[in-house]
Amino acid sequence: MKQKPKVKFISSDKNLFYNTLRKRVDQYFADRNISQHANGVMALKTIILLLGYIIPFIIFIALKPALIVSLGLWLLMGISLAGIGMSVMHDANHGAYSSNATINNWLGYTLNLLGGSVFNWKLQHNVMHHTYTNIVDMDDDIEDKGILRFSPHTKLKIVHQLQYIYAMFMYGLITIYWVLAKDFVLYRKYISNGVNPNSRKANLLFLLRLILLKSFYFGIMLAVPTLIFSIPLALVISGFLLMHFVGGIILTVVFQLAHT
Repeated sequence: MKQKPKVKFISSDKNLFYNTLRKRVDQYFADRNISQHANGVMALKTIILLLGYIIPFIIFIALKPALIVSLGLWLLMGISLAGIGMSVMHDANHGAYSSNATINNWLGYTLNLLGGSVFNWKLQHNVMHHTYTNIVDMDDDIEDKGILRFSPHTKLKIVHQLQYIYAMFMYGLITIYWVLAKDFVLYRKYISNGVNPNSRKANLLFLLRLILLKSFYFGIMLAVPTLIFSIPLALVISGFLLMHFVGGIILTVVFQLAHT
């Protein structure tokens, strides 16, 4: 496994940009007498997004609506999935949703509802992305993924000339890849390159929890509708893939425009 390169930053007392920006941001909130944490509108949005993810699933398994309605419910879940990922889970795992750490922790675990791992996400996003933003071989967000190239500083391949054609389809696969394989890939990668500082025992326990989490997620999303509510497996899988495809496109398009 490739070791992460060493990157040095200037000392904080010499970093005029960050210190100035931090003061101006703090002053903005102070001048307007508003909190830097979630307000009532954000709380309402959180409730709507969580209900938009959970209620359609309950309707799908309980009422067994017609095909077009069923797919519409899964589509709504995909939109809500993206919303939870972009705002609720994201802000909470940054410790920004609330001044109460317990609230942040609980809302941060909404990522588990989406099939992801909070621990891996914090390493990838909070540690690697925000510490080494847009630095090749450090920021996983701009790491080449298969036939997708996200940085002009990585190797250009012939297939990348067609990226404008196939990229949108590949974007739709990002969250299904996440729940199926990415967390396990990151688990191995972050142990190998030293980003994960935990002991071998702690990591084995984490791996066990990760396997149980994935099993529970797929059990609820796929096995329960099929085995308990007798919904055709093909319909369940089709809806599940549609949800992730829609959520993946929304998440990736928003974050690619905002981050690169």
